[in-house]
Amino acid sequence: MRRSFRAALVIVVLAACVGFDAHAQRAMPRFWFCPGPGTLDYVRLFDSPQAWSHARLLVSVFKFYQQHTQMPPDPIVGPNTYDALARAGVFRQLKQWHIETGIEVASVKDFYCTSDARGMNEAIAATLASVHAVESAGGSVSYLSMDDPFAGGLAPVCGGPAPEPSADRIATYTRGVRAALPSVRIGWIEAYPLSSADAIESMMGLLAARGALPAFLHMDVDMPFLVRRGRTDDFVRDMKRLRDAASARGMQFGIIIWGNNGDADALYALDAERILESLTATFPTSDSMPDHIVVQSWAESSTGLRITPTNLPEDQLYTHTNLLWNAFRRLRGQTAPATGVAVGRR
Repeated sequence: MRRSFRAALVIVVLAACVGFDAHAQRAMPRFWFCPGPGTLDYVRLFDSPQAWSHARLLVSVFKFYQQHTQMPPDPIVGPNTYDALARAGVFRQLKQWHIETGIEVASVKDFYCTSDARGMNEAIAATLASVHAVESAGGSVSYLSMDDPFAGGLAPVCGGPAPEPSADRIATYTRGVRAALPSVRIGWIEAYPLSSADAIESMMGLLAARGALPAFLHMDVDMPFLVRRGRTDDFVRDMKRLRDAASARGMQFGIIIWGNNGDADALYALDAERILESLTATFPTSDSMPDHIVVQSWAESSTGLRITPTNLPEDQLYTHTNLLWNAFRRLRGQTAPATGVAVGRR
């Protein structure tokens, strides 16, 4: 009932704001939002909600980094420690806004790759501790996104580059977390083109054979690499292929919109715009788009800070919420299949 009310509210408000087509909304992907971990206005997203009143209505899932749930704090979160977020009521506020919470978690990493069960037991325990930390602060976790587990498993200590040891570890991790948190959906982020489309399809098969197929697959695309190598056409071909492969296995499919340059908001936005351009070229109709669009930053500046881009306000060029709002505006302009007419832009 609450989600239905929120969905109706989104349609009404956005229709008034942007000339929104209700048919297009039904076909629109779900938006995930994950600010840069150390951004200096992170808490302002919660104590100044009016500064992103339109973009906030788009967000179905707000994703934290696992480091945001851990103490003592990791330096990458800057001022956004677990204690600071809990004191600000961040996790509780998301629940009140009826926005689901996700956490990006470490599953297969070199520090978890031990020769015995100890490493994967530690990975499972760390994930459970993160979920319980959110719950202790008044929140509720719906999604876990495994951070590039096959890429992490390329390390020799993990048995790489062969993918089978990583698949075994993912299966162990998935079984352990599912047993403790059966209602939480576990998904998978994978790096492309570090892992090719052929390799990712093979990974799907390995996980399916082990009963560990994730609920969703989010693509971590290195667009600057594709641009430098003149391989942007690979994105168009392979994202369609992987969307269809995921769908055939009952998995939802998403693409992360991110920027590589952490030295300036404008430079970050330029990188992100390349992904958005390729996304609209790859999925030209509203019914062909990915299930999820993940607007996320982990950009590091040349001084080692994770503070880019600035999150607010949504009406200022190059902020993260402006990027989120712009992605929605661009994607709603895709042709709606029932009418064959593009939804008007403003």
